[in-house]
Amino acid sequence: MAEFLSQDEIDALLDIAEQGEDIETPIERVISKEKNYSIYDFKKPNRISPEQLKAFSAMHDKMLRDFINDLSSMLRKIVDVKLYSIEQMTYGEFILSIPQITSLNTLSIKPLDGRIVIECNPAISHKIIAELLGSGAVNTSDNVDRELTEIEVEILEHFYKMFIRNLYKAWSDISKLNYKIESRDTNANAIQIVSDHEIVLLVVLEITIDEESGFLSICYPISYFEPLLNKVVEKIFSEGKNRKSSRKRDIKTLISGARMRVESIMAETELTAYDILNLKIDDVIVFNKNATSSSAIVYINKKEKFSAISGISNNRKAIQIKANLDREKQETLDTLRAMREEREIKAKEMSENIRKLLEEKKQKKVVFLTNTFNTPW
Repeated sequence: MAEFLSQDEIDALLDIAEQGEDIETPIERVISKEKNYSIYDFKKPNRISPEQLKAFSAMHDKMLRDFINDLSSMLRKIVDVKLYSIEQMTYGEFILSIPQITSLNTLSIKPLDGRIVIECNPAISHKIIAELLGSGAVNTSDNVDRELTEIEVEILEHFYKMFIRNLYKAWSDISKLNYKIESRDTNANAIQIVSDHEIVLLVVLEITIDEESGFLSICYPISYFEPLLNKVVEKIFSEGKNRKSSRKRDIKTLISGARMRVESIMAETELTAYDILNLKIDDVIVFNKNATSSSAIVYINKKEKFSAISGISNNRKAIQIKANLDREKQETLDTLRAMREEREIKAKEMSENIRKLLEEKKQKKVVFLTNTFNTPW
């Protein structure tokens, strides 16, 4: 800790602590004095903030559990789906990033204007079709880069409809979007929902069936979904807060029934090992507290916690809590004070060393000048 905090930071922490403000944990902060620069591409402006991107990612990640269950039920085998990436790019870059021959569905998104594209690349679409047909294995002699037949497109539509139901459920808390398949295609260049320079948000899911895997992509044009992005942020982060408070309640419920040992120390003293070894019956031990004093220290699980006054309640020994002993805060204060004193001592030592060096240089200069004047010419 001493390696990271400056003297000003130590003084500031001490000021806060001594004013009675809480210090939850010691904070170690490394402040970089270097300026950070980032390159901005005017051709590809960042339309989505990091918070919006994080919330968008969380929303689709949340959708995966139901999607995995539905896909496993449809194919009657265990599958794995994970969120592979979420990126901002132009629509032209999206078209270039997918195979030219692939499976594409264009969907309307009423009441919003515009459309989205869902693409399932050949690496996994042929496997899904084979599983739906019951064979399970893709014919090794079959060219996966070929266009799907009309029958294969119809079979794969069952998969798309199931996925769209999960997509609808994921968006239902944000906005009731009515997804409807408008067109199906196998040629990426034939789909044009926005201009090539329009910014889109590309969500890529990786689907693994047996040992074969491929990508399922959702292309969201930002111009249509931008009004909903803040709603996504609000929904996801409110759910996060609710989960956090719920977790706190669960932890509180779990620990509330835990039994902890409570001890009240009325008085104490110290004895030498010799005295203890020679104790015998009828010996009297005198404690270091006045006989009339009723003060006590309360320990919870061997840890000093409260100061109290001892007495009697209902014919039983009892204590009344008077103060909470915040030892951790005091330890932090002591540590900070020790650090400040250590730095002050080092500063004084350094100042003294510099003073001595200057004195030595001054004396050497005087000696040199004296020798110069005394030297015969």
